[in-house]
Amino acid sequence: MSLKRTARILIGLLLIASLLYRFDAGVVFSTIISARLYYLFLAALVYSTTFFILSTRWRMILHSMGQDLPIAPAYQAFAGGMIISDLTPGRIGEFARPLLVRDRIDLNRGIASVAIDRYADILTTFILGFFGMLLLAQHGSHLILASSIILFLVVLSSAFWFKRSFIIKQIDRLGPSRITEIAHALDSALYGVADIKGLMLRSVLLTVVAWITHALRIALIAKSVGFDVPLQMLFLLQPLVSSLALVPITFSGLGLVEGGFAVLLAGFGVPVAAGISIALMDRAITVAFHILVGGRYVMKGGVPKA
Repeated sequence: MSLKRTARILIGLLLIASLLYRFDAGVVFSTIISARLYYLFLAALVYSTTFFILSTRWRMILHSMGQDLPIAPAYQAFAGGMIISDLTPGRIGEFARPLLVRDRIDLNRGIASVAIDRYADILTTFILGFFGMLLLAQHGSHLILASSIILFLVVLSSAFWFKRSFIIKQIDRLGPSRITEIAHALDSALYGVADIKGLMLRSVLLTVVAWITHALRIALIAKSVGFDVPLQMLFLLQPLVSSLALVPITFSGLGLVEGGFAVLLAGFGVPVAAGISIALMDRAITVAFHILVGGRYVMKGGVPKA
């Protein structure tokens, strides 16, 4: 295991440990144990629906590039990509998703499809989070950090879409050969996309629906320990908290996301210890789902190093 990987694991575990120490680990664990399994099962079922929506979005993007991927392998590869994402900083592991189905699609077009897929997610997160912060008068440090990250990514991603030739020239001049090769492959694949604006609009709309189901999942987990949280505010603000996973300090934002959820839920009257419990249960449900659904594809394709 590399020094960087070890450091990221330790930082994530230390962040979790500090949350448990500060807000009483006993209360956190007793809250988790008291959770009603019926609601947790429903939360997992909702997450399976979320994956169907996201897999459909990815398939739609691939189809626009002349690549057809059946729903079953797309669904499993999406979950497999999330396993790799769970084990990499900044969720960069999601770009390994096309590798898991390289026997079915062109690899370069697959990588380009994930780039469009991620841009739709980032753009939707920014739009929802912006309106959420306008409605919520309190701006916690976690939400400010998250919104700053998303704004930076939106600007950076938009520069590539609208000033692609300029960006590629700069990469040719300054970038390593491997980065240059990837940039040109991505540029070539994107030129083959018909009606990119219409595709992006449809992708954003599907992402909005997916975020509704994300919010419903958290609401169900909160309900399992006796708390009712407003679905509409979760819908608008959860994307910002989830974007803390993009901070490349720990794997998949371990510790950062949990702290962000505790702060967010505290604003809805949920005690911080209970908020940490809800965030930890959500982490357990989603990671377990990724492994159960996508584990076979990852074992077949291998896990890239972080």
